[in-house]
Amino acid sequence: MKYFWFGLFSVCLLTCLVGNVKASEVEEGFVSLFNGTNLDGWTIEEGESGAFKVMKGAIFASGDENYPTWLRSDSKYENFDLRFEFYREGWCNSGVFFHAPLHGRNSRVGFEIQIDQIKGEKIAVKTCGAIFGVVPPKVNPIGPDKTWNTGRIVMDWPMLKVWMNDQLVQDVNVEEYDELKYRLRDGYIGLQALGYNVWFRNLRIKELPSKEREQWIELFNGKNFDGWYFENENGKNAKIPATWTVQDGVIHAQNGTNYLVTKGEWEDFEFHTYFRTKKHANGGVFVRWNTLEGGDRGNEIQIENIPDSNYPTGSLYNIVRAIQPRYKDEEWSLMQIRLQGSHLVVRVNGETCVDTQKMPTVRKGHISLQMHKYNSWIDFKELKVKPL
Repeated sequence: MKYFWFGLFSVCLLTCLVGNVKASEVEEGFVSLFNGTNLDGWTIEEGESGAFKVMKGAIFASGDENYPTWLRSDSKYENFDLRFEFYREGWCNSGVFFHAPLHGRNSRVGFEIQIDQIKGEKIAVKTCGAIFGVVPPKVNPIGPDKTWNTGRIVMDWPMLKVWMNDQLVQDVNVEEYDELKYRLRDGYIGLQALGYNVWFRNLRIKELPSKEREQWIELFNGKNFDGWYFENENGKNAKIPATWTVQDGVIHAQNGTNYLVTKGEWEDFEFHTYFRTKKHANGGVFVRWNTLEGGDRGNEIQIENIPDSNYPTGSLYNIVRAIQPRYKDEEWSLMQIRLQGSHLVVRVNGETCVDTQKMPTVRKGHISLQMHKYNSWIDFKELKVKPL
């Protein structure tokens, strides 16, 4: 008899999971993100292949994998209307990411809308519907266990609106929040695995007009140093020049000291790059650079992952010491630099480590990458700039 009831429960559960919207049934202007059959269009990041699977027309996070495992859309999205459904049996913790980066902490570099399990839980920054860690939801929207919940996220920068189970849980201008206004405005959609069973289905999206994507200028073509030039130290005190190569779309610098400089110049801008370092490497990103000769190098944003360094990673070298950002050597991290007049903001992996009005050099200049240590290396990739 127990096998009968178990079989009946399984049939009921799987029947409940059926119901993915077919491509022909998607609302006008929307594109389906999930075909109901397999994970085409998605990539599992930081986890094994079984972390997410398809069960009866739904994406199933098996609970076998935990943070930082997530499922990433193959495409990036800037402004959009995203709709989906999610299901949990009971105790559950998960989330939906957007503007997520390729590397780094999604919920800080980009955004996470929280999925939580407790119906009637006190409103907090971790309650279902929260912009995780920053803005609590207006109400707790979660439905009863073992029922499908609906979700909708409309991002039209800077306005963000979120509904769950037809209840408005977020209606915010993200630029009014210090913890949100410098986050990425473009990135991947993602589903989070945190060691609990959770199902997703009916994922579909409608892209809204872009507001900034076309403003970004790619600085590195992934093949060679077109658009860049080198500057080496000269004279009797000159250090051994570093070696710079391009490997698999990555700029690799090692063993010495010199500079790779953009041919273009900018005064006020945002600059993004992923960087990766050998333990105790030393280098940096110079902004408003003029020339090495005569020492007119603009100002340096330091790269040195040493907690006791006078100027650790993110510091405005020799002027403002950074709040030490959390990242690991030999893993990719995102550095964001925003410079407008004397106002400088530096973020590493979604943490603001410098926010100062003490930028001394205010003029147009180049951007320069520095390698500054023998028997060491630094990698850079996906370098881009947006004039302000």
